[in-house]
Amino acid sequence: MTSIEDRLLRLEAKEEIRDLLLAYCEALDGRDTQGFADLFTSDGEWTGGIGSSRTPAGIKAMLDNLFGQGTGRKLQAHHMIGNMMIKVDADTATARSRWMWVTAAQDGRPVMTRGGRYEDELVREDGTWKFRRRQAINEYSDAMPAAGADA
Repeated sequence: MTSIEDRLLRLEAKEEIRDLLLAYCEALDGRDTQGFADLFTSDGEWTGGIGSSRTPAGIKAMLDNLFGQGTGRKLQAHHMIGNMMIKVDADTATARSRWMWVTAAQDGRPVMTRGGRYEDELVREDGTWKFRRRQAINEYSDAMPAAGADA
């Protein structure tokens, strides 16, 4: 049987990891490339539809380049995450979550532009939970044909 102290530590870790997942969305939506990069371990890796990079400096450079080219995300964009499944094992953890990227249509209405899931490997580095590896998997895009439409 697990002690109350161990159970409490696991619950606190899960809550800290949820905060990390939300900080990721806030940094990305706010185009805070340094804040975004600081969420990764010194050997951290990010991979997804916009590319891949390693180390906080490399991840920051990737986003600076993306946003600087004007090919980055719209300013009125919001990442929303849910269905978080977090498994903690001492100072390491894994997480899966679902994400949606909501932007504004021409008339200002919110539109779900993309959606998918995150697959995460996390580690507690110097007392703080960080991403060791985050993979953004796109499962839906406004560029994809509608369900039932001819591809």
